[in-house]
Amino acid sequence: MSLWCTRTTYMGFAVRTVDSELSGVEQYTAEEGGLVRAIRGRDGSISTSFLPDSTGRGLEPSAASYDLSWLTSPALSISGGGSHVVRVVDLFAGCGGLSLGVAEACRALGYEMWPVLANDIDARVLSVYGLNFPEAELVDDPIESLLDGSCGDALTENEKILKRRIGEIDLVIGGPPCQGHSDFNNHTRNDDPKNELYLRMARFCEVVGPAHVIIENVPGVERDRHQVAQRTWSRLSDLGYRCDSGIVDASRIGVAQRRKRSVTMASLEVSPSVTQAEAEVSVPTRGVMWAIGDLVSSESDSMFDSSPRPAAVTSDRIDYLFDRGLHDLPDSERPDCHRLKRHSYVSVYGRMHAELPSQTITTGFGAMGRGRYVHPTERRTITPHEAARIQFFPDFFTFGDAGRTLLQKTIGNAVPPKMGYALGLHLLR
Repeated sequence: MSLWCTRTTYMGFAVRTVDSELSGVEQYTAEEGGLVRAIRGRDGSISTSFLPDSTGRGLEPSAASYDLSWLTSPALSISGGGSHVVRVVDLFAGCGGLSLGVAEACRALGYEMWPVLANDIDARVLSVYGLNFPEAELVDDPIESLLDGSCGDALTENEKILKRRIGEIDLVIGGPPCQGHSDFNNHTRNDDPKNELYLRMARFCEVVGPAHVIIENVPGVERDRHQVAQRTWSRLSDLGYRCDSGIVDASRIGVAQRRKRSVTMASLEVSPSVTQAEAEVSVPTRGVMWAIGDLVSSESDSMFDSSPRPAAVTSDRIDYLFDRGLHDLPDSERPDCHRLKRHSYVSVYGRMHAELPSQTITTGFGAMGRGRYVHPTERRTITPHEAARIQFFPDFFTFGDAGRTLLQKTIGNAVPPKMGYALGLHLLR
C-alpha cells in the first residue's frame, strides 16, 4: 500500500503525517534508503517513523526487514524525539530490555521516552542501563529504599519524598526476580522471600499513580502458593486500574527465541488486552540464523564477539554433532549426570537449528552443558553478541566492557526488547 505523506524531522528522525488508512496496527513501505513504519492509533490517527537500511542490501517492505535493520543498526537514538514525552520508571530493571522496547514503541508513535528512574540491586547490571539511558536516575539499592510501606498502608515519609521527587509518571514497568517461580528450580524455592517483590509493583502504583503499568515474569508466577500475582492484580483493581494478564510468547512477535512470559498490564486510561497486544505485532516465526546470520565468525579479541574456549571433551561432543549431522547428543555421549539419571533437559548438549527459534537464552548460553547453545553452523557455542541478537538487542545497544560472566548474566536475565515494544505500543497508541 502506498503511503502519501509529508515529512518533518525530530532529532534526526523522519516523522510523517500519512493520509491513508491502515488495515492493521503496523504497515511497512519502502523508501529510498530505508523503510517507513506506520502505526495506526486507537483513534484512527497514523504515526510513522523512518529507519535507514543498515544492511546495505536493500529492504523489502516487511516487519522482518524492518526488525533486522533495527537489530543491525550501529547507531540510533534510543529516546527518539517528539512533541509528547512519556515519563517511564523501570523497577527491577536489569540492563533495560523493557525500557528499550518501550522507547522504540514511543519512537514508532512520534513520542519521546524519558527514563525517569531505574532500580535494580545489581549495580553492575544497572550500570549497563545507565550507559544506554544516561538521563535516568539509577538506584542500585533494594526496592525497600524507595518503597518501605506495604500495600494498603498510608504512605511513609520516604514514599512521600519519592512521589515529590519523580513527579507525574506515565508508565511503570518491571520484572521482579523470578527464581522462586521458575520451573527450572523444580519448585524448591516457592517460599523464596523475593517472590513477594511482585507486590512492590502494586505499592509503587499506590505511591505514584502512573497511568499505565507493565509487569513481566515467568509463567510459574501465576502458580505461586502465596498468590503474589493474584494479590497484585486485586490491589491494582482496587486502585481503579483496568487489568489484564496472560502469557506472551516472544517467538510469536518476532524474537528468534522460544521464551514465554507472564504479563500483567494495567491502565487508568484504556482497557488492556495481553492477547491483543501480542496479536497486534504477531509475525511468522523466525529462525536463529535470521538474527545472527550476518555475524562473521572470527577469532576476535573482543569478549562480546567470541565464545569461551571449550574443554577437550566439549570439543569432542561438538564435533560428534557436526560429523553426524545431529542436533541432539545421544545419551551415550553425555556425561554421567545426564546419562545415568532421569531428567527433562533434553536440549542440553544440543546444537541450534538454523531455521527454528532457539530455546530460552539463559545466563548459561556460553556452555554446551547448560542448554542447546551450540551454533547452528559453526563448531562452537554462541557468542554474547549472538545471544544478544537472539534476545532482540540491537547493535547500537552497548553492554560496556563487561567480562564474560557479567555479559552472560546481563544478557541471559534480560527481557527481549520486542516484548516491551509490543506491550508499550498496545498501551500508548
